[in-house]
Amino acid sequence: MLFMNVAHPIRLFDMVDPCRCFGAVEIIAALGLQDFWGLIKLVVIAGIWFASTNWIDRDARIVQVDRRLWNLVSLLIGGTLSVWAFFNGHGLLPLVVVASAIECVLYVFVRNRVVPKERRLLTMDHMQRILIRLKLINPGESFVEEANAVKIVLRKKDGTPATVLGHAIDGSGSSQALNTFGALVEKAIRMNATDIHLEPKEDELHVRFRVDGMLYAVETFVDDRARTVVSAAKVLSDMDIAERRRPQDGTFSASLGTVHYDVRVASGPTNYGEKLVLRLLNSSGGVVKDGLGRIGMRDSMLKNLRSIIHRPNGMFVVCGPTGAGKTSTLYAALGEIDALQRNITTIEDPIEYRFANVSQIAVNNAAELTFGKILRSVLRQDPDVIMVGEIRDRETAEIAMQAALTGHFVFTTLHANDTVATITRLVDIGLEMTLIQTALSAVLAQRLTRVLCTKCREPYVPEDDFFRELGLRPGFVPHIYREKGCPSCLESGFKGRSGVFELMVLNDEIKDLLVGRPSILAIKKVAKKFGMRTLQEDGMRKVIAGITSINEVHRVAGS
Repeated sequence: MLFMNVAHPIRLFDMVDPCRCFGAVEIIAALGLQDFWGLIKLVVIAGIWFASTNWIDRDARIVQVDRRLWNLVSLLIGGTLSVWAFFNGHGLLPLVVVASAIECVLYVFVRNRVVPKERRLLTMDHMQRILIRLKLINPGESFVEEANAVKIVLRKKDGTPATVLGHAIDGSGSSQALNTFGALVEKAIRMNATDIHLEPKEDELHVRFRVDGMLYAVETFVDDRARTVVSAAKVLSDMDIAERRRPQDGTFSASLGTVHYDVRVASGPTNYGEKLVLRLLNSSGGVVKDGLGRIGMRDSMLKNLRSIIHRPNGMFVVCGPTGAGKTSTLYAALGEIDALQRNITTIEDPIEYRFANVSQIAVNNAAELTFGKILRSVLRQDPDVIMVGEIRDRETAEIAMQAALTGHFVFTTLHANDTVATITRLVDIGLEMTLIQTALSAVLAQRLTRVLCTKCREPYVPEDDFFRELGLRPGFVPHIYREKGCPSCLESGFKGRSGVFELMVLNDEIKDLLVGRPSILAIKKVAKKFGMRTLQEDGMRKVIAGITSINEVHRVAGS
C-alpha cells in the first residue's frame, strides 16, 4: 500500500497520471515546474550538467586519462543533484553550476599533469590565447617592452646591420619590426633553443621554440605584427620578401654578448600562409671547443674513442636518426685533432660550424658539386683527415672507404639505428663485405637524452628487477630519479641534454666474423663479449647516476 492515501485510495487507472502517484506532485513543486520559467530552469540545469559531462568525456578520450572514472564522477553528481531536487529544490541551479565547475577544475588539474605545456588549460598562457581570440588584447604586446630593451645584434650574411633595414620591411623606416624579431631571437637564445618555428594559423602567427628536442609555444602575433615579423626574418636572410609560394633558404648572424650564432632560415608554403623555421647554430665554439669530454661519454669509452680518432688511417662512422647529434659528435672529435699539424678537410651539406685552420667545402647540388665529386677532388689535395658529412649513396661510400685504405682517416655519419645495423646498411648500399671489414675502424651509435632538472627531480625506489636486468644487486643505489616539472625547466622535468652511446670497435675477431656474413645477433654477441654496451644499457647507467629517467631512456633508445 506504498504511496496510498487512506482517504483517497489510488485506483489502477490513476497510475497513468504522473501527478497522482510516486510523489510526482511533490517533485514538480520542488523543481518549480508549475509555470513556464520553471521548465526553462530545468532545461538550463540539464544543459549545464550535460555540457560539462560531455566535454570531460571527449577531452579524456583525447588526452588518454581514465574516462570511466570521470564518467562515474559525472553520474554521481547528477544522481546527487536529483536526490537534492526530490527533497529540496531550492537553489538547485546555482548548486548545479558550482558542482559542475568544481568537477571541471578537478579534471583540468589532473589532465594538465599529462599533457604538454602548450595544451594545458586555465593557465596564464591559455587565458592569453582566449583573450587573443576574443580580440581583447594584441598578442604581440608582451614583446614590445622586450623589443625596446633588446640587446642582440643581428646582421645579414654580408655584414649589413639589421638597424638599416627598417624601410625594406614595412616601408616606414621603423625599427619596431626588427626590434620585435630581435627580441624573439634573443629569447630563443636565452632559453637554449635550437630552432624557432614561425607557423601561420588563420589570422595568427604562432611561435614555438625547440628546447632540448621538444617544441614549446611561446608567443602569438596577429594582423600587421605577424606580417612584419615574417618580413624581418626574410629581409635579414636575403630572401625574396614578395615570394610566398616557393620554398626559400637564407642565413643571417646574431650576436649576444660574446656569443655568436649563425642562423639558417628555411621557408615554405602552407595552407594558411608562409611558414619559417630558423636553426640557431652556436658559431663561438660550443662542442668544437669543449671536445669529446663534454658530450656525456663514460671515461672508458672516451679513452677508447680518442685512441681511434688519432690513428693515421681508417674510418669512423657515427650513426643514429635525424636529430641525434651525429654532426656535433664529429665536430667534437675533429676539435681534438691538431689542425696545425694535420691537413683537415670537411665536406658538408651545409656547413654548420666554422673551424680555424680547416678547409670546409659546402655541397652544391645546383652546381653538381655532390659529396662524391668533391671527395674525389679532395683526395688530390694531400689530406690527412677528411670529414664527409653524410654517406648517402654507393659512390660516396666506396670513395670514402678507399680513402680510409690509402693513408687517410675518414669521419662520416650514416642513418642507422645502432652499430651493427650500420654494417648491414653499408651492405644494402652496395658495398662488398671485404671492403667494409678492412676499412671500417669503429662505429658509434648515439641518441640525445634529456637531463633531469636538478631543482625538481623526484627520488623513488625502483623494483628489484630493474637492478637484476642490469646485472646489479637489488638496492645497488638507494634510489633513482624521475621527472616532475617546475618553472625552471618549463614544467618538463628536464633541463639540457646528454648523449647515450654504443661504441663498437672492429677488432680482428669481429672482422674475421664479417667474412661469413653473420647475423646481426651474432655480431652483437661478439661485440658485447669485447665490452660493447648497448644504447639501452648505457642509458640505464645514466638513470642510476641520476642524470636521466627510465621513461626518457625508453623514449630515445627503446625498451
